[in-house]
Formats: sequence, structure tokens, C-alpha cells
Amino acid sequence: MAAVALVAGASALSAQTQLLKQAEKSGGKPADVVKILTPAFSDPETSKMSQTYMIPANAFFKEYDELFGFKQLGKTPEGGDKKMSDDLLEGYGYYMKALSVDTVVDAKGKVKAKNSGKIINALSGHANDFNNAALTYWELKEYNNAYRAWDAFLGFYEDPRFKGKIVAQADTVLGEIYFNQALAAWQADSLQNALGAFANAQSKGYGKKQLYDYAMSVASLAKDQDAVIKWASEGNAKYGAEDPNYLGNIINVYLQNKEFDKAFNYIDKAIAAEPGNAQYYVIKGILYENQDKKPEAKEMFFKAVTLDPQNQQANSLYGASLCQEAYKLSDEAPTSAAEYQAYFDSKIKPLFIEATKYLEKAYTIDPENSGEALRYLDNIYYNLHDEKMQEDVKRRQGL
Repeated sequence: MAAVALVAGASALSAQTQLLKQAEKSGGKPADVVKILTPAFSDPETSKMSQTYMIPANAFFKEYDELFGFKQLGKTPEGGDKKMSDDLLEGYGYYMKALSVDTVVDAKGKVKAKNSGKIINALSGHANDFNNAALTYWELKEYNNAYRAWDAFLGFYEDPRFKGKIVAQADTVLGEIYFNQALAAWQADSLQNALGAFANAQSKGYGKKQLYDYAMSVASLAKDQDAVIKWASEGNAKYGAEDPNYLGNIINVYLQNKEFDKAFNYIDKAIAAEPGNAQYYVIKGILYENQDKKPEAKEMFFKAVTLDPQNQQANSLYGASLCQEAYKLSDEAPTSAAEYQAYFDSKIKPLFIEATKYLEKAYTIDPENSGEALRYLDNIYYNLHDEKMQEDVKRRQGL
């Protein structure tokens, strides 16, 4: 019985080995080679052999080389660039699988790599082609494949097995490519991969402002508050003097978590370092508003608009705070008609008129982002019985 079992086992192995030989000699298209080999991928014996995966990898790379040759002659078939890129990615996957199982243990227990040298040479010879493939996928808006192609390309420079086999690239070049890979992952809605690629770009010395802007945006989309704080803090340290949005994002995280002490501590340090920055007072005013401290918020908005009369947000928020003060007074007004009118004319109306100056200015500075200012203006002109201006506001609102 033992002898029969051994024979049966040998027959099964022989059958799978025959599949390998059949696939290798078929000379067919890569898809046909994969079809032939499919049983071998799951067989307990052949699934552990590097040759099982080298055969389809070689087929994909062979087809790539043939298409590349046609391209050099100006005879690239329609869709050839896409097909070439697909061949590279498919072949890469099989080669990397082959590398992962390419170990042979001899009778003395010594581990040897049977085909690793051939695999590494094949991949090394096409290393730069993966960057070209990524660019092709980007143009086709196949962003996930663009990410994968760049992942393969960049992986060669991180894998010690390829050291000395490929032409070295400066970190500045690799940093740019990691940044592009991050954008591809972002477009593919793979947010954590995007954040990882942004971090890799930074590790290679890439430090342009757009790195912090985009990474901060992706972290926000991913609802990763730790990453928002990281990128916003680092961006603020480098570019905060020209762009207060980094600080705003940090404060926003603290607001979401109701960590007001941390938020105020952060903004007060920023104001102490740069007291003439109007946007910092806008942010502090918003903090006060979130604590329902209206007078303190109004004071901050006024400080901001005084420092920078062209700050759209400061004008809008200060005008809104004047309106809210008028609304509060209206709630406390006398109930009789005669007394109310006198009260309105002396206390409420002046606030509404003053508010229109700042709200209209906010609209003039940035009409596209003045929806809130227009809503307040609509209400003000209604209370002032100014039908002409109220109609003008509705026109600007597109109503």
C-alpha cells in the first residue's frame, strides 16, 4: 500500500510538472499560458516552485518586449501602450511571487535560491518601464494601476536585492515620484495609501507646500485626526506665515473634540508670535463663538477686520456678529408698538446699518463665498423695510 501511495504521489507530481513543460513550450499568449498553469498554482507541490510563476511572468514580459519593439518602429497597435503597461504589471506580480517561493534546501540543509538571479535581472532590465507604465495609466485615469506601477518602480529602490542592478536615482527624483503616487492613490480613493506615499515623499526630502496641503486634505477626508494634526502642524511650521489654513485645521480638530483649552493655547501662541496676522483673530473669534461667548467673538472679528480690511471672512463674521447683537436686543425690546419703534430706531437700526457695511464689503471682496453674508443682508433689508435692496440681494442669491 505504501508503494502504491508513493507511485500515486509521483504520478500527481509528474502530471503537474508536465503542465509546467506544456505551458513553457506552448509559445501562446500570456493569458493562454496562465490558463494552462492554473491547476499548478493551487497544487501543494508546484505552488511552491518558483518555475510555476516564472513561466507566466516570462510570457508577459516577452509580449511586452515585442510590443516595445513595434513601438520603436512606429508600429504600435491601437491600445498598445495600455497593453504594454498591463503586461508589465501582470508579469511583475508573477515574478514577485516566484521570488517569494524561490528557495531550495539541499541535503545538508543549506538554503539556495535557484532562480532569484534570473528574476531580479528580468525586473531590473525593465525597472524604468514601470514609471512609464504609471504615466500611461495616469493619462488613462486608471489611477489604481498608476499607483501599483509606481509602487513596483519605487520598490526596486527600497529592496536591497536590486542594489547595484538598477541605475541609482536621486532622492529628489524619488520624492517627486512618491508624491505623484500619492496623488494617484488619492484619485483612486485609496486614502491610507495616499497618506503613506505622502510620508515617503517627505522622507526623501520632498517639502513643497503642496505636499502639506494635499496630505492635510486627504487626512481630513480619511477622518484621520492624528494625521491632520501631523500634516497641519508640520505645514504650519514651514508655511504658516503665508497660509493660516494649517492652524485652522489644527483648531478644527480640537473643536471637534471639544478640546478648547488646547485650541486656545495653540492660537494664543500663534498670535504672540505674529500679532499682526488678522486671520489668527478670526480663528480665535470662531473659538469664542463655539463656546457661545458672543461679545468676545465680536471683539476678535473687529480686531481682524481692523488689521486687514480686505479679509472677506473677517468682514462677514463681524457683520454677522452685529446682526446677532441686534437680534438679541430685539428679543428684549418693549412690546408696545410705539415703544418698540423708538427702541428699534435708537438701538437696533444702527446695528443693522453698521452690519450692512461689512457684509456688503464681504460680498464685494469674494462674491462666490458670500452665501452667509447674503442671508444676513436679506434679513437686514427686510427689517429695514428696504424692498429695493432686498430684491437686489435675492437677485445675487439667484432667487
